Amino acid sequence: MSTPHFLAVALATALALPAQAATYAYISSPNDGLISQYQLDESTGAPTLVEQTPAGSKVNPMAISPDGQVLYAALRVAPFSVLSYRIEPKNGHLEKLGQAPLADSLAYISTDRSGRFLMGASYGASLLSVQAIDAEHRVSDKIDVYKTGPIAHSIRSDRSDKFVYAANLGTDSVLQFSQNKQTGALTPIGSGAAAAPAKMGPRHLAFSPNGKFLYVVGELSGTVVGYAIDASSGALRQVSEAQSVPASLKLAEGLIRNAANNDLKDDPTPRIWAADIRLSPDGTLLYTTERTTSSVSAFKVEPSSGALTFIGNFPVAEKQPRNIAFFPSGKWLLVTGEKSAVIGSYAVAKDGSLKRVGEAPSGDGALWIEMWQSPK
Repeated sequence: MSTPHFLAVALATALALPAQAATYAYISSPNDGLISQYQLDESTGAPTLVEQTPAGSKVNPMAISPDGQVLYAALRVAPFSVLSYRIEPKNGHLEKLGQAPLADSLAYISTDRSGRFLMGASYGASLLSVQAIDAEHRVSDKIDVYKTGPIAHSIRSDRSDKFVYAANLGTDSVLQFSQNKQTGALTPIGSGAAAAPAKMGPRHLAFSPNGKFLYVVGELSGTVVGYAIDASSGALRQVSEAQSVPASLKLAEGLIRNAANNDLKDDPTPRIWAADIRLSPDGTLLYTTERTTSSVSAFKVEPSSGALTFIGNFPVAEKQPRNIAFFPSGKWLLVTGEKSAVIGSYAVAKDGSLKRVGEAPSGDGALWIEMWQSPK
């Protein structure tokens, strides 16, 4: 075969192959005010630092619009605000679009499933907030505020986009609302909350892919609780409970922390300090992070019943792991460490065990992870 003909055949073959979507991760680091962009290799699990975007002091929680066009990032220093960045479809580059005020310092932000509302939870101010997002992805200056019990920690809409749930750490409860999809207004469902075990400290939330269950991790106890979601009313009913912190870690009950003493420097007792919770894309595995011991725990999930079975606890190289996130394939897990100079990626075995396979430089105090895939 002649060289020109060979090249022509090769080119035609390449063009005939389906385009592969590139996978990226955005990670905020509040200590240096950066949002770091990483390209993720789905064949090896390796992360590669692409670029770092200066966002501002104490950039922390982030959210990506459901259409994948915009990244929102909240600043937790006064004047509290949310930045919006257009995501370049070809390479994931961030270009600043705008900025809007926030109700207070928000520990968590998310959008509803339609992308029409930005929602937030404030740890210090004990409130939830809702702001409209227009067709150009601009966040409204008008803020609707809902006071909660002490320490609202996270807020997310369910997969049906009819209901909104918020973890309230200080009251050991999960707040439950229906949402008006025209105004964004939140209306309590029933009593307004589902109880959690005493001294659990509900922190972060995760929904099963089938939309039937909500899982919550307790910062103070390491407990993971599963709730069934009533498809009609949105009311929660507890169906499972499991412990993510084995006795072998020798940790005492956690304590509520504040900005002035987040690391409990005046308390020498090693204590439970759970952080994040994530479900695998197929809904069969669940992982949580524990910061004091720099470890990740794994559970097997029964998708039809919501039942949890503890698999094991695995140490990670990233010190004080905050957030974790699955690659879209579910084969790899990305881990950030608030006191680590690198982020790490881990192969997820069929039995749920983890093996570290790659790393990349991180920003200072890396914590929040948002995954994004380029259009095919």
